[in-house]
Amino acid sequence: MSANPAAPEPLVALAPIEIDLVVPCNAQRAFDYFTRDIGRWWPLATHSCAEDDAVAVAFEPCVGGRLVETARDGTTHPWGTVFAWEPGQRVAFSWHPGRDPATAQRVDVSFRAVPAGTRVTLVHGGWEALGERAAAAREAYLGGWATVFAHRYGDWCNGAIREGRT
Repeated sequence: MSANPAAPEPLVALAPIEIDLVVPCNAQRAFDYFTRDIGRWWPLATHSCAEDDAVAVAFEPCVGGRLVETARDGTTHPWGTVFAWEPGQRVAFSWHPGRDPATAQRVDVSFRAVPAGTRVTLVHGGWEALGERAAAAREAYLGGWATVFAHRYGDWCNGAIREGRT
């Protein structure tokens, strides 16, 4: 039996992106800085649906809550839905900023105490939901998460500790 040359190639499961960093605060603060303060460290002008017109992004702090961007004119853009909200331990949510929720991936962020503070691990997977765009999207997010999570969030945590923000 020969393979049908017109049949599409089956999608190969792509490994999730996993990035972790250690921030110099306890797990509850690291969780709060990630969730409560996301609108303060997220680079909305470059990483949002409304770009220069984006004024806020925030989590609705509960399971079933949304992660939503708000534009200057009041328009909202859902980025995902929270399916795990464990303060000081973990937040997990679907991820589809500016896209149909049927194409959502999954982002899981965990917070674990270590001697130097808290190890925060971000895992972004479920690329197959993007179909043929999956590999290219994953590649783009490798750099995106390095900038947004490892640098912007990490810098926010470090600055909050230096400045005594709570």
